[in-house]
Amino acid sequence: MLARLFVIFGGLFVLVLCAALVVPYFVDWTGYRAEFEREASAILGRKVTVQGDATARLLPFPSVTFSNVAVAGGPNGQPAMTVETFSMDAELAPFLRGEVLIFDMRLVRPKATIDIANDGTVDWAMRPSSPFDLNQISIEKLTVTEGQIELRHAAGGRSHLFSEINSTISAKSLAGPWRMDGTLRLDGLRATIAASTGKAEGTGQMRLRLKADPDAYPLVIETDGNAGIVNGAAVYSGQFKISGADKNSAELRGTDGETVKVSAGKPDPGFRLNGKFSLDHQKLGVDEFRFETGPLDNPYTADGKASVDLGLKPSFAIEANGAQVQFDEAVGAEAGAGLTLDQRIAAFEQALLDLPKPTIPGTVEVKLPAVVAGDTTVRDVHLSAEPVDGGWSVKSLAATLPGRTTLEADGMLLLNVEGHFGFNGSLLLAVAQPSGFAAWLSKDVDEAIRRLPAAGFKAKVELSEKRQAFSDLELILGKAKFSGRIDSSQPDDAKPSVLMRLEGGELDVDGLAAFASIFVSDKGANRFADRDLDFQIKAGPVNAGGLTADTVDTALRLRDGLLEIDRLSVGGLAGASISATGRIKDFPASPTGKLDASVVAVDLKPLIDVAAQHYPDSAVLKGLASRAAAYPELFQDARVDLVASAADNGDGTTGLAVSGQGKAGGSAFSASLSGKGAVDKLLEAPVALTFNAKNPDATAL
Repeated sequence: MLARLFVIFGGLFVLVLCAALVVPYFVDWTGYRAEFEREASAILGRKVTVQGDATARLLPFPSVTFSNVAVAGGPNGQPAMTVETFSMDAELAPFLRGEVLIFDMRLVRPKATIDIANDGTVDWAMRPSSPFDLNQISIEKLTVTEGQIELRHAAGGRSHLFSEINSTISAKSLAGPWRMDGTLRLDGLRATIAASTGKAEGTGQMRLRLKADPDAYPLVIETDGNAGIVNGAAVYSGQFKISGADKNSAELRGTDGETVKVSAGKPDPGFRLNGKFSLDHQKLGVDEFRFETGPLDNPYTADGKASVDLGLKPSFAIEANGAQVQFDEAVGAEAGAGLTLDQRIAAFEQALLDLPKPTIPGTVEVKLPAVVAGDTTVRDVHLSAEPVDGGWSVKSLAATLPGRTTLEADGMLLLNVEGHFGFNGSLLLAVAQPSGFAAWLSKDVDEAIRRLPAAGFKAKVELSEKRQAFSDLELILGKAKFSGRIDSSQPDDAKPSVLMRLEGGELDVDGLAAFASIFVSDKGANRFADRDLDFQIKAGPVNAGGLTADTVDTALRLRDGLLEIDRLSVGGLAGASISATGRIKDFPASPTGKLDASVVAVDLKPLIDVAAQHYPDSAVLKGLASRAAAYPELFQDARVDLVASAADNGDGTTGLAVSGQGKAGGSAFSASLSGKGAVDKLLEAPVALTFNAKNPDATAL
């Protein structure tokens, strides 16, 4: 359509100038302005006025320049077209052969208004016959600078604006072929445009090829078909092709600003979309299309259809269904091993921000066997969505990610013009093979996560650049299941923070290790060192190291390496209950601080026996266990209050002190232990121990 408009306008103005220059022998060079206006008005069927300066010369080559040219016929008495400066240089020699060669033509800030009536009639398409043979006039170079065309579409009740048109046009003859290369904006969207035509046929048809490369989207659109004016209405139909274009040179940028390549191998061919289309003033129809992704020699394919209603209530509909294919489960297992989680999230957000943002209602129904994105094959993609203000309403989304991972979502996908991403809705992620998922997801996933038999979560989510909230959360780590909420925020005027409130059931050692890896990496690094953490968890039974506790209930806060334990309660640990509070600095690298704990039990013997079994090299535990066996009532009705502290001595060692007092088996006792050593070898350090006990019955002592 755009190239057709240039054919119309370029041709009309060429004819007009030729009338002024080449009606040989009849041009009165002293009155060329009036002659131009008269001839131009006759050819266009509209009054043409030169409101500015006019200059002309015949030698060394015919040349004319007009400024502020206006063509009547616009709405409300306004001009249908204006040109700030209009000039043309032609060669004189071809005149002798009855031909016209324009080697340089310039249109500066041309502005036109085109009305497309309800029946599709284009007003500029109807014009009187020209006194010239179109095949005898050629244009070597036509330069358009800052052009503008307003397309008034009566059937749709809307106007579309082609602005900032900067292009170079050439034509072997006014009947074609034409060629145009340049840039423009369509309703604000900037694109690079290339167009070429064939020669006009007697039926009024002309072959037209278009290529558009929009700046805002990583794709290229190409069309090839026949354009023409039928009963005054413009029509265009043929083949189209849309292909993905990697405008970032196959690089991703993580949140730390580091740029990494997605793959060191051949570049991803991207997606391909091709099919047949037809366009008129009422509808853009795509009767059939094929979507391809993956390798060029063995792509995953899907067939579909689409339509865009251009009427008063515009809408669109897209349907696509993919063929069933067989997958190699090993494919993609090692893919992406070089990317971190932050880089994957950044790439995913960028892909969503690159999605088109339709301005009319519509529906998208897609079922694809696979979509290849960078180093990743996403399988069994099912999507039902509708565009809304600021993004997309996702009715349903389902896909299979590496590691036999099921992703399901529904809600609002928010994509604003400032480049911010957000999602509010329901989200489910079920990982059947955590090792495979972890290998794809990130290069820095802990081994504790990889060992899990299964993992995943389901929650209502609010995800944005500044906040990630998970409410009504169900979290699964192996056999461990938790419910609650997690809220992470990164405000501009405060330190990032994370709030966790979780309650779960049985927790084994693998689940406990995986859960702990959320906070501390397997290398001992504090994952929340750069943010504040408020954490509450309740679980049970908890099995770790051969010990089983009926319940564990804790509340803690972490601020700049300072761990404050507001509550730690362990119930049913070999018949004993333990409670503690504390304050620990430099966590977890070099912990120092103070911990207050209490142990209460009807009988401490079961706890002592279990501890002695797990630490057989401890002489203290071995002695206590033997005495408990010899004197069954020795540790009954027990309560022990402990205070433990650790301090940095400033010489590379840490001082440790533990004091306790309590009663058991009718005896009251107190004890203290002190020592110092390297923080990683405190258990091997020499200690000093004192113990005092008293009982009315000396036999017990």
